[in-house]
Amino acid sequence: MRKISVVLLLLLTGCLGEEERLAAANAKDDQQCLSYGAQKGTDAYVNCRAQLEAARRQADGALVAGRNADRPRNCTNTGGYGGGTIICN
Repeated sequence: MRKISVVLLLLLTGCLGEEERLAAANAKDDQQCLSYGAQKGTDAYVNCRAQLEAARRQADGALVAGRNADRPRNCTNTGGYGGGTIICN
């Protein structure tokens, strides 16, 4: 448990690279699923890991979307008033 705490502390301080962050997330997910009673190799364990990964991806997506929401947009109407397509970059 102490090892996981140290890894998480380093993760929070930004001292870890992407590979180390992934390893820390995997260890945390593993412990979380085991704490629910799911045993490695069972459908329950695989489902638990998949749900944790999906939740992480959703949270990461929301973070990226939030960052992009404040970004200025350059939009062009290709068809004039009342028609055409609006393209934004």
